[in-house]
Amino acid sequence: MYLPSISICGVVDFQKIERTPFTHIISIWHPNPSLVSFQKQMHIGFPNADIHFATFDDTEITQTGQPPAQADVISCLEYARDIPENAHLLIHCMAGISRSTATAMAVISDFYGPGSERDAALSVQELRPIANPNRLILQLADEILKRGGALTKAADHVFGQSLGQMNKGW
Repeated sequence: MYLPSISICGVVDFQKIERTPFTHIISIWHPNPSLVSFQKQMHIGFPNADIHFATFDDTEITQTGQPPAQADVISCLEYARDIPENAHLLIHCMAGISRSTATAMAVISDFYGPGSERDAALSVQELRPIANPNRLILQLADEILKRGGALTKAADHVFGQSLGQMNKGW
C-alpha cells in the first residue's frame, strides 16, 4: 500500500499555507450552528480538492459534547484508503494539534500496517511539531485496526502526556 503526501494544519494556519497542492482534505470541525457555512467556505477556499467532512468535539471523554465515535474514525480511514497514489492529503482541525494529528497518525499507521505505530507517531511529530494527538481517536483507531493499544502507547511515548480529558471547545 502507498502513502500519499500528507500535511497537517489548523484552520488558524489557512492564511499561511499554499492551498493549491491539496487534492484531498479531511476537514474536521466541531458541531456548531455555523457548520454549513464553514463547509461551504472550505469548498470555496479549496475549489480543486475532494473534501471529506468529519464533525465531532475535541474531547477525550465520551460523556462530554459530541465525542469522536467509531463511525467517525472509520469514515476518515476509508476516505484515506481511496485516495490515489499521487494525491496530496491535508488533514486539518481547528488548531491542528489534537484531532487532525490523531487522524493523521491513524491514517499513516493504517497505510503501513501493524507494527508501524511508533513510526506513524514520529511522522506526525515531524509533520506537526506541536502535535498532541487526541487519545480517544487513537483508542478507537486501535480497536478498528486491531492494534491492541499500540497507537495510544506510541502517542504517549512520542508526545508525552495527553492534553487532557476535557472538551477543549474546538
